[in-house]
Amino acid sequence: MGRREKPIEATEPALGRLAAWLREQREQADLTYRQLAGRTNYHATTLQRAAGGRSVPSWKVVEAVARECGGDLKTARRKWAHANYWAHVPRPSGSRRPRAPRRVDPEQVDSFADLRSAMHEMRRKADWPSLRELDRRARVKGRRLPASTLALVLKGEAPLHKPVFLAYMEACEVREVRRALWAAAWERTHNARMPVPVNSRLHHSEFARAMQSSSGGTSTEILFRLWVTLRNSLAAERPDDPGPGPGPGPGPGPGSGPRAAASREGTDDNPPVPV
Repeated sequence: MGRREKPIEATEPALGRLAAWLREQREQADLTYRQLAGRTNYHATTLQRAAGGRSVPSWKVVEAVARECGGDLKTARRKWAHANYWAHVPRPSGSRRPRAPRRVDPEQVDSFADLRSAMHEMRRKADWPSLRELDRRARVKGRRLPASTLALVLKGEAPLHKPVFLAYMEACEVREVRRALWAAAWERTHNARMPVPVNSRLHHSEFARAMQSSSGGTSTEILFRLWVTLRNSLAAERPDDPGPGPGPGPGPGPGSGPRAAASREGTDDNPPVPV
């Protein structure tokens, strides 16, 4: 009789279920790790580590074990995908179990944080390819996705440019119809962060258009920024009252002096153009 295996030490339930399933397949096939290694061309230590539950094995190892032990490949793929997904989900501080990120609808995106969350979901559905693998896939299509740049983008430490976003979706094998929706979401988010025109008439038309479409999903933050920008523009276009002359006369008018200058330049309560 062989030596008894150590208990599964999995920090994530999905990873523990995968390890238990691999052990069950090997035991049902009545194979030792050494015998299984001879059939799969993987070292016995690699197979033992895959069934240990400490880390997610590669899909090729799981597939080899399932084939040689007569296991169901669909079940193997599903269990591996779940374990691989939860292993990559960010764990909030002070939380024992990570939470799955909310799924983002491309038609309701209004921030680049939402776009980055969508990028993590795209990568999950593609079985979490490495950043180097994504770059390799992009090069095949004539694009570039440097792993170092992509890592910063996914962390929110570098801007998400549209060519990178398009290349990333293509490397994750997102359907063309979905890519078009996400490209439109990027354009909408990018345009919302661009400075609005300086002329108050243009501000007024932009604000009126946003108010008319507010029931269709324009965020309150965008409406507030348009309102503040319109108010500042109108204040800047008002003619200032004449200041004090060289001789005796009335003091400075309400439209001059440091208070009026602060109003035109903006304060903490009245920012000039916060877009």
